Amino acid sequence: MEPTFSFADMLRTADPEILRLVKIPAQWFPKIHDREDQAKLSKHERERFLCAFQTLIGAGTLGQFVKIHGETHYQHMSERFLPWHRVFLLLLEHALQSIHPDVTIPYWNWTKAASQTFPAWLASFTPTVPMPPPMSPITVTRSPGPSSWLATIASSTPGVMALSTFSTFTGGLENIHNGVHVWVTPGSTRISPDPRRAQPARSWIRGLTPSRTLAASRRWDTNTSEAETQPKARRAASMAPSMAAAGSRSALP
Repeated sequence: MEPTFSFADMLRTADPEILRLVKIPAQWFPKIHDREDQAKLSKHERERFLCAFQTLIGAGTLGQFVKIHGETHYQHMSERFLPWHRVFLLLLEHALQSIHPDVTIPYWNWTKAASQTFPAWLASFTPTVPMPPPMSPITVTRSPGPSSWLATIASSTPGVMALSTFSTFTGGLENIHNGVHVWVTPGSTRISPDPRRAQPARSWIRGLTPSRTLAASRRWDTNTSEAETQPKARRAASMAPSMAAAGSRSALP
């Protein structure tokens, strides 16, 4: 397969004289970083990520994110599930990058047998998150289940990937997402104002599946009834940046 080049790639390699004459604004081409598998992060990358995350906690920023997630924005049990959370995580990533510009939210590919345990480098990271008044601070707690349970959840992903409409696909994906939430913290709910919903591992829990939404959503462009009835949801899912995708990219603000 021949490599493909975007218009932005072509402009980056254009003759300097052309760039001088055209005067393309630098902000059109923000620096690009690939999101990485959490298992492959170096010690330095892990430390930078946790430093940025802890800084957001201390500043009260994470508490604001948690509060928003706990509010009713119809981001669960509806077709807003995918686009809403992908934008939500992008905003969280931008906040992290305001501390360390090279930080991105990594992904946790829990569908791989080798990764079906809670990431060891996060096991001791259980911060207390200050919340906006009058809410009380919340301390992160976890009690991951056995790997076999996570493997069972992962086994359902091929069936969800085979679904041919956005409605059924997003519903099936949310069920998987809910299962991993409960695996990490039994008894947790998906809509409570809980900082566990916004902590790094929670972002990766959506690991493999959000990226595939991009490919899966392209099927619906040729589905007339779906294109007519769900244009906004389909466009949002197919165009929003991938939050935790293998090989996905993130533009720094």
